[in-house]
Order: sequence, then structure tokens, then C-alpha cells
Amino acid sequence: MKRLIGIAILIFFCAQLTISLQKTDDSLHDKPHREVAITFDDLPATHGDVQAMQSITEKLLKSIKANGVPAIGFVNESKLYLDERENPKAIALLRAWLDEGYELGNHTFSHIYIEQASLEEYQKNVIRGEIITRRLLGERGKLLRYFRHTQLRTGPTETYRQGLNQFLKSRGYTIAPVTIDNQDFMFAQVYRDAKQRGDRTTMKRVADAYVPYMENVFEFFENLSHEFLGYEVKQTLLLHANDLNADYLNELAAMLKRRGYRFISLDEALKDKAYQLPEAQHRRGLSWIHRWMLAKGLAMKPEPGEPPFITELFNARTR
Repeated sequence: MKRLIGIAILIFFCAQLTISLQKTDDSLHDKPHREVAITFDDLPATHGDVQAMQSITEKLLKSIKANGVPAIGFVNESKLYLDERENPKAIALLRAWLDEGYELGNHTFSHIYIEQASLEEYQKNVIRGEIITRRLLGERGKLLRYFRHTQLRTGPTETYRQGLNQFLKSRGYTIAPVTIDNQDFMFAQVYRDAKQRGDRTTMKRVADAYVPYMENVFEFFENLSHEFLGYEVKQTLLLHANDLNADYLNELAAMLKRRGYRFISLDEALKDKAYQLPEAQHRRGLSWIHRWMLAKGLAMKPEPGEPPFITELFNARTR
């Protein structure tokens, strides 16, 4: 009798385990199949001397590789000079990206503000910003293919925008659009300020708020894409090469995987037919989804904001 009871109990627990595994398997099948290309601006790093940029580069590349991200980094070549001479240590940081098999693009020489520059001045800044990057890629038999607008601003007027587009095309560039725009730079600046003064409490507070904010941003643009396109576009995410992303890219990647994202290259993302849609000129830096909507005469929708304490700390440093 005891043996029969034991067998019955064993059968019961096996059945429960089977049900549990089936639910787990079903939940995996229910997860959305999403894709995102992750791009980084302001290489080698947004701020810091060569030593600081090296630390950021090493951390970023380690996390990028660990998470299987086919990343691309957009370079500001002004950061590759010291006393107007090429700085081999800074240039070595770009070589590190290429050594890992990642791509590099042009983000202008000095991160120029398009609103403060004539079209001719902007074009000269683009050309000056490609010299070293083009050479490094050429050493590996590769071409410099992508350009990312600074501040995501494509021109103060439609004439300016079209003129810049023609210029970029003549130099062999494909414009690198962004669908997931965000305020990571605000979080990063507050985080960096706290790090420099040894304020670990504020660093943790910023970090704890960062990934939930980014998840809200992703959810917003996923829904916006559904509303406008009828499906979720192959997303392109803009991040910056900074301390915050170097320290928390693993957490950000985990959140994206939980939302069903697969990491793809920028090449693959741009195969989505949506990137062929007409885009509206606008003075602000905007997600391309907003640009496509504006070109159709549709109004933009307000994006999720950063927590008030981030806004307060960021604004306080500029007063």
C-alpha cells in the first residue's frame, strides 16, 4: 500500500512539473518577436580624457560582445587629437571597436550644431570628421558607409536638409536613422557628475531609474509604430558612449531580451520598408517615426519623460 501511495505521489508531482513546463513553454511562444539595432554616438566616448575614454570603451565592448550585439559606433574625430596632432592612444580605442568586428560611422568632427552652421560649414565638418575613421576602415578593406546627424537634426530648413542629403550621398554615406530616441544623455550627465564627486547614493538612484525609463520609451515607440505602420518596425536605438551605458548596458540588454528583442545590425534594420518612407523636415531632433508621421500630416505624440529628479539635477548644473 505504501508503495502504491508513493507511486501516486510521484505521478502527481510529475504531472504538475509537466504542466509547469508547458506553461513556461507557452509563455515563451507568446513573447513578441522584436528586432533592434543598437548604435552608439560620440565615440570614443562622450566625455573624459584618454584614460576615462579607455575605461568606457573597454566596459562597453565587453558588454556588447557578451550580449551578442552587432553594434556600430559613430565617431567625433576631434577627440582623436591632442594639441592638434593625432593621438595614437585615442585612435587605438577605435581600433579596439574594429578588432571586435564592429562598424564605425561618421558623427562629424566636432559634434557641430547644425543650427549654428551654414551648409558649407557643416559639410566641411563632415569631411574633417571622416579622415581617420576612413583610414582605419580602409586598413581592413572596409568602407566608411554611415553618417549620423548630430542632435538628430537634419537641417533648419527643407532646402538645407535636401542640400545636406545630396552632399552625404555624393560622399557615399547612408544616413543612420533613429526610431528609439531618448534622453540617455541627461541620465548620463547626472550620473557622471555624481561619480566625479564620489556620490554613490545619487549614482545608484540614477541607475535605478534609467532602465525603467528606457523600457517606457521602448513601449511608447512600439505602440506608436503599431498605430502608424500597423506593425513594429525593425527599431534603431540611439545610445551614447558614456559611463552610464558602460556600467549598465548588461541591464539594458536584459530588459530588451525580456521584451522579446533580437539584436540586429544597422544594415539589417534598414531593410525594413518603413525606412523608405518620406520624412518631414523639423528643427528638432526627432525619432524617424515622428518624421514619417509628420510627412503624412499627422501630429506627434508626447514621449515619456525622464523622472523629475533627473530634470532638476541636469538643469541645476547649467544654471
